[in-house]
Amino acid sequence: MNQETNHAAVKLPLWRKIGYGFGELGSQCSWTLISSYLTVFYTDVAGLAPAVISVIMLLASVNDPVFGSIAENTKTRWGRFRPYILCGAPVLALFNCLTFLNLNIPGIWKIVWCGFTYIVCGMAYTAVNLSVGCLANSMTALNTERVSLNACRGIMGGIIQIIISAVTMPMILHFGNGSTSSGRGYFMAAAVFSAVCIPCFWICFASTKEIIGADMKKEEDAQKSGFVKNLASSLSRTFKDHNAVMMITAMFLFLTGVFGRGGITAYYFIYVLKDARLTAAFAAAMSAGTLAANIYAPFLLNRIDKKKVGALSCICQAACCVLFFIIGETGFGAAAAAAGFLYGVTNLCSLVSNSLAAEVIDDNWLRTGVRSDGVIYSSISFSAKMGNAIGGSAGILALSAAGFVANTQMPDEVLTRMNAVINFGPAELFVLSAFFFTRVDMTNKRARENEKMIAGKMG
Repeated sequence: MNQETNHAAVKLPLWRKIGYGFGELGSQCSWTLISSYLTVFYTDVAGLAPAVISVIMLLASVNDPVFGSIAENTKTRWGRFRPYILCGAPVLALFNCLTFLNLNIPGIWKIVWCGFTYIVCGMAYTAVNLSVGCLANSMTALNTERVSLNACRGIMGGIIQIIISAVTMPMILHFGNGSTSSGRGYFMAAAVFSAVCIPCFWICFASTKEIIGADMKKEEDAQKSGFVKNLASSLSRTFKDHNAVMMITAMFLFLTGVFGRGGITAYYFIYVLKDARLTAAFAAAMSAGTLAANIYAPFLLNRIDKKKVGALSCICQAACCVLFFIIGETGFGAAAAAAGFLYGVTNLCSLVSNSLAAEVIDDNWLRTGVRSDGVIYSSISFSAKMGNAIGGSAGILALSAAGFVANTQMPDEVLTRMNAVINFGPAELFVLSAFFFTRVDMTNKRARENEKMIAGKMG
């Protein structure tokens, strides 16, 4: 083996793992406000109708596989994915702020402005966040090290989530003079988070190094025939792969539930429990649970097949949603934080997805002779985007059908229907996701066998 390929089979130093984890800090700072509060901003501040919000969110979710193909065919001295982290971070920060800038302009132009800023912000986020995700698969060939990288990413993400969760709503209320309907509150919160995300992404760029893929593009080079054919070929390999399809489906269903619920959770606290300040306690507790999950998850994932861990996590998430509904009906808001911790500590699906995706990519590479890591990973990421778009748009439409009217006092029967929409819909999706996780054929034993084959391939 040459020096570069030999590095792919050794353990990574802790400082590299921590540096890689900074990419998740940047991602959380740049996107948490959008994923949790954009729908509320659009209805209560910008005054957009739920149907308009749905269209905007759906239009913004179609660029992931295209970028994945671009990235996996990129060649620079910095690698295939790292340049997009370096150059994309400032663009993402700028449009994260502009997405929460409420302009006093006529209705149709406000829709155009909201659509433009959100779509560009989503494209920038795809370029940066997807590149961060793909790096774990390119930095090492050892699956245990990839689990460790993703766990470190998750732990650091959990830490920043606790901070963001604790300060976001108080920050919105502070800058908005105590109102959740003040555009200034949302914009200033976005500005603060955006200022933090840029150095985090740049630390990730400086701390990482791509090993796999840097000199393993000979197969693709022999087949290059233009961007469209490359993309079509990678997509064809991806969707002919049973494991990739089952994973994409499982994560689409799971993330539709997660983002669908996340996008309208603020309504749960503002209208159902009638205490917006509970949002911070719940979100901080959920983030603490997520942090704990990333600490114990590597122990499970290295000993139990990842698909089984994913399925069990989905069932636990569904049970938590039922608990949230009961809390909403009883008005026992004091229990929201404890339930949030349970919701976070049982959420292992993101770590399962990142770790299992690497094994699916390796398996596909060994069978086809072509490493389609960008497109396979981006297809899973695309399922997250579609889950965000469909979940968020379906959630606000369902709330509207339940009788929700922004900034009004609604009767108890409407609040009960809203409570059901926010919690039972996601619970059903989580159960379906568990089924598709069980349909994945990849096992830890098979992944270890593939590791040995890759070592021979790179030798």
